Amino acid sequence: MLENLKQLVRFRTISANPEENEFKKAANFIKNLLLPLNFEVKIMENKLPTVYAYKNFGKEKTVCFITHYDVVPAGDGWETQPFEPVEKNGKIFGRGTSDAKAGIVAFVEALKELIETNTTPEFNIKFFSFPDEEIGGAIGIRWIINSHRELLEDVDVFFVLDCSTEGVNIGASGAVSGKIIIKGKGGHAAYPFKCINALEKAIDILQKLREFGEKEKTRVSSKALAPKNPVSKYMWNRFSITVFHSGTKSNVIPGYAELMFNWRFIPEENIKAREEEFRKEFEKWIKELNIEAELKFSQPHQGYIIDENNEFVVKLKNAIEKIEGKKVNCFVEFGATDGNIIYEAFKKPVIGFGPIDPDSNIHGPNEFVRIETLKKVKEVVKNFLKK
Repeated sequence: MLENLKQLVRFRTISANPEENEFKKAANFIKNLLLPLNFEVKIMENKLPTVYAYKNFGKEKTVCFITHYDVVPAGDGWETQPFEPVEKNGKIFGRGTSDAKAGIVAFVEALKELIETNTTPEFNIKFFSFPDEEIGGAIGIRWIINSHRELLEDVDVFFVLDCSTEGVNIGASGAVSGKIIIKGKGGHAAYPFKCINALEKAIDILQKLREFGEKEKTRVSSKALAPKNPVSKYMWNRFSITVFHSGTKSNVIPGYAELMFNWRFIPEENIKAREEEFRKEFEKWIKELNIEAELKFSQPHQGYIIDENNEFVVKLKNAIEKIEGKKVNCFVEFGATDGNIIYEAFKKPVIGFGPIDPDSNIHGPNEFVRIETLKKVKEVVKNFLKK
């Protein structure tokens, strides 16, 4: 299992800037892990490959495990080479170790051990590993839903492996990204009276965004428990300014500026309604500030939450508690996953448990997975599949 994870991490499957050959090699590697388990395995091509596997155990219900094998860019600040995994102090370091390649190998090892002990799972099993979860899912899960919906329609419960270890995931935050383009009139810095400085106009918009973000913190869920954090027991809205581009030279007044933000919602909120609310606020700002600007939204993920008394939630909770030897909570993830898209499309139970510990540093330098955590996820999957 450890060697399989290390090899999978070596594939540079960066979906924001994909190298097609790396994705093909990774998809074939996953396929070859599944074939010895007598799964029907297909690599489904749509710009980048999605791995789909299925095995009929003659059961009444079907579970579909959801994973992704793409990763975010490595970024700076690593103490090791991000795509050459290093094992030390009971951890494996590398980009994508915990988010989310560990979930793939844990699933494979769980099925392998069940087969070796002649244990028949309680469910028929489907498995997807997508190539673009980190950039919105258009090539992977959204394409499957639009073009191959029949592969998912007979599923009774979806099990997302791209999750944390903190308990039973019964939902996820909503999310949307936004871009604001500010248009001015550029020119020589010696003649500011001839120009409209888009960067300075952007600073005025930034202040409005910061004020909006502060108000968003007060929108707190009445039912969605959050993972452990220093802010709130229940999930709350988070609004972050993430990108600011403007200017070319110190003596040139910029005529263009671009801001980007990321907005996370409690699961009760409707994203489309909140987008419209924000757009009305935005129109007021630019009129008040006399700014020419354009607003665009992208990559919407509607949040969701399911009943913690659902039979599949209870089964997963029991599976985790058996391994950990203590009671665990049900909670809603801070982030969004492919599970958001699946729930919106099918309104069927979407649950989760995975290898992401609170300190795994996903999306940051020195991302890692604990070997003990990897083994725990494997055992939880095994217990969930047993009667």
